[in-house]
Amino acid sequence: MTKWTPLAGGSLPNAAIRSVLGARNGSLYVATEAGVARITNGRIYSYPESLRWAGPLLEDDQGRVSTGDWGNPSNSSTLCSIGETHLSCQGMKDGFGCMYGYSLASEKAGSIWIGSDQGICRWRENALPENYLLPSHGRSEHTVLAMAVDKEGSIWGGISTTGQGAGLLKLTGKEWKTFVTPQVDGRKLAVRSLSTDSSGDLWIGTESQGLYRLSGGKLEHFATTDGLSGDAVKQIFEDREHTLWVVTDRGIDSFHDLPVISFTSREGLSGAPNQLTTSRSGDVWIGASHTLNLLHNQQFFHFTDPFLKREIHYLFSDSHDRIWVGAGQQLLLYEHGRFTPVTDRYGDRVGEVIEMEEDSRHRLWASVQNLADQRGNALIRIQDLRVAESFSSSALADRQIMNVLAPEPGGGLWVAGYSHGLYRFRNGKFDQIKPDGFDGRIADMTSDPDGALWIATPQAAIRYMNGRAQAIKTSNGLPCENVLSVINDRVGAHWLFMQCGILRIRDSEISRWWSNATSQLTITAFTLSDGALPRLRGERPFFSSDGRLWSVNGSSLQMIDPKRLPSNALPPPVHIEHLLVGHTDHPLVGSPTLPVSPQVVEVDYAGLSYVAPAKVRFRYQLAGHDREWTDSGTRRQAFYNDLSPGYYTFRVIACNNDGVWNTQQATIGFMIPPAWYQTIWFKLLCVVVAAMLAYSLYQFRIRQYATMLKVRFDERIEERTRLARDLHDTLLQTIQGSKMVADNALERPNDSARMHKALDLVSTWLERATLEGRAALNSLRSSTVDTNDLAAAFRHAAEDCRIGSTIQVSHALTGTSSDMHPIVRDEIYRIGYEAINNACVHSGGSLMTVELTYNHNVQLRIRDNGKGIGEKTLQSGKTGHFGLEGMRERADRIGAKLSVCTAPDGTEVNLLVPGSVVFKTYRPTKRSQLLKMFAIGRNSPRHTSSGGGAHN
Repeated sequence: MTKWTPLAGGSLPNAAIRSVLGARNGSLYVATEAGVARITNGRIYSYPESLRWAGPLLEDDQGRVSTGDWGNPSNSSTLCSIGETHLSCQGMKDGFGCMYGYSLASEKAGSIWIGSDQGICRWRENALPENYLLPSHGRSEHTVLAMAVDKEGSIWGGISTTGQGAGLLKLTGKEWKTFVTPQVDGRKLAVRSLSTDSSGDLWIGTESQGLYRLSGGKLEHFATTDGLSGDAVKQIFEDREHTLWVVTDRGIDSFHDLPVISFTSREGLSGAPNQLTTSRSGDVWIGASHTLNLLHNQQFFHFTDPFLKREIHYLFSDSHDRIWVGAGQQLLLYEHGRFTPVTDRYGDRVGEVIEMEEDSRHRLWASVQNLADQRGNALIRIQDLRVAESFSSSALADRQIMNVLAPEPGGGLWVAGYSHGLYRFRNGKFDQIKPDGFDGRIADMTSDPDGALWIATPQAAIRYMNGRAQAIKTSNGLPCENVLSVINDRVGAHWLFMQCGILRIRDSEISRWWSNATSQLTITAFTLSDGALPRLRGERPFFSSDGRLWSVNGSSLQMIDPKRLPSNALPPPVHIEHLLVGHTDHPLVGSPTLPVSPQVVEVDYAGLSYVAPAKVRFRYQLAGHDREWTDSGTRRQAFYNDLSPGYYTFRVIACNNDGVWNTQQATIGFMIPPAWYQTIWFKLLCVVVAAMLAYSLYQFRIRQYATMLKVRFDERIEERTRLARDLHDTLLQTIQGSKMVADNALERPNDSARMHKALDLVSTWLERATLEGRAALNSLRSSTVDTNDLAAAFRHAAEDCRIGSTIQVSHALTGTSSDMHPIVRDEIYRIGYEAINNACVHSGGSLMTVELTYNHNVQLRIRDNGKGIGEKTLQSGKTGHFGLEGMRERADRIGAKLSVCTAPDGTEVNLLVPGSVVFKTYRPTKRSQLLKMFAIGRNSPRHTSSGGGAHN
């Protein structure tokens, strides 16, 4: 319960509330010590008329609301009619003999009865008040605090003191009298409150004696010893679901019809029941300690005997309606009012009876445990009160006790071992059966008429038929696992007794499950809220001949009548309690606006059904977010995470304990405003920015493409420039020199010797031009694509270079080549070719060394012992020649380091190409990283030119 607080700006006339009434028009009327107020849709209207100690409140059959007044002696207000805006009060001046209205009751005819300390008055519309004296007229302590009208129209009154003329009153004719019958003495009841329920019973609340129910002329008493919260009953009220609410001095109690009815010593049992059986005549036999109880025609009878010195631990009723009783080490037959023991062939007791059963031939069998007999556990057949046959349990695994028996269609028995195992007993032999591999403990077994065997286990209920086994488990809808018993009611359902309650499953559902083992079963569950008490032991339940289901649980006898189960046809109203964001509660009036970007939105709701609140189930949907309804079971909260901006409507419906759904939804709408980044203008801005970025990327791509074209064009121009350099430095110069020799010879055409010498020189130079042209072509066509062998390529270049030269060439190769990028490899070759050609043609040396090294990088070193290169030529190259410039350009293009060192005793060209550039597969090492940091070369006092170069 939570304290009710009015809306802002509203308040009751007084904080001391004396009575409340929920009227049929949806308003709540509140009577206080200072006046009356009406609450409609959460808003309070206080009536301007002042009443001292207003109440009680009453609504008649026509919907008119009235109240009495307890404490204004100067201005008597015996009865006040409550209108829309004002009270219309009548008192002694209007003919009432009652000064105060302590209690009110309405008749169907439209009259109102008023109880006071002066007597009892009756108001009727358009008629004078009627005044009645009390049986104890003149005694001031006799005040009528309660009035009621029963289903038959009888008028009842109650006085809060006992004695002659007090207690429970009834209007007889025109006179009020204390109600006294042979069964009920109303003089002994100090009545504080009265109420009649929908079945016509009169409920009587007393000052200190608890609660009474007058039904069919019999008085039933409820006190704190029976579970009532207090013995002083202040008020009694029946709600729309016919639940009776009782307010005591210590709490609030509710009374309603339960599907599971309990019988204890209060109803006549001799003690705590622990065994049960039923007979074909409809009687119920109960074992309670050392007494045999019989329930016959709703009355208990008790039987004791010297044979029952030991506690009754087993009961069985056979097909002849004979009752067999297991007590201690004895098996007794109770027949014709006598207990007769069963003996073995030696005249001794048979031992402790564990289970009894009849087979299909009506032979009686019992499983016994005889601690005095060396044979121990045995299955015995009983005939004429003697043991006719006995079969030891030695054939069972671990010689275990046979704790459950059931008839087998073939004339034998199904036998369950206490620890594990199912056995078929036929013709004196035990054969073990493992249904679907099951070999666990069996709590109970029962056979259906169609031959199916139901096995109750701690994990499931197993149905075994024609060699096929299938289990009903929690995955099929069972609320728990531990199945204690299964019983067939033979009228269309099976009942499962479990430690969490009693379940009913229709046979149609079982047939559907037998066809599909994964089916979800529709199950009716009777739990603690229905009066079903958990079974602590596994005593077997029984149906009596009238169709009622009986069971014991060690503390009470329980009964379910499937033909008369109470039903609740009223769907529960649904109320939304809270709308929470974080821990902040938002008002439920109108359509509240929630904070921006709420992480969690919580909606709390309730279904107003109090018959079994734990069984009220809910479904909800958030319109604008959910496409389907969500079945939340019994949970009374809905949670939503990270809802987008927008308007939402939350809807919720509920069903009562009998599955009746309410189609009238409870709704609440709310708005979630957008954050700044969720607004339309921000989204438009994002679109504009995205368009600008796309346009910028497009422009960047255009520029990138233009740059790529320029690079390609520059490569072509560079190649043409290189060709120009090669032709200029080699072929063109040789042809130009040949022309000069020919022109010089033509100046003296008659000088044959000179002409012969000139022609010889021209022939030599033309041969050189041929070699130079071939070399230029080779430089264009030569590639190491196929072999990836730069060393061989440089060897061929040196051999071509030595044609017409006397220089000697030495080659050195270190390491092994890896796959190289073709473009980088060809650039290395062309730089090396140019350096080798320059050394052959221009150095004037006699020795040239070519060193090629493969490691994590590629290093090429070419040295000669010629005359060296001048400083000016080394820095800027020779005018009109492009060899040195071309070598530098190629080195820069591939990211290599080119250095040219010269001295009077020779020139050295050093090229270092990083492995990350030249090799296709490259894994850097610490050493390679160090090599990048330090230049590789020899320290020499020679002139050095970096970034490219060779002499020309």
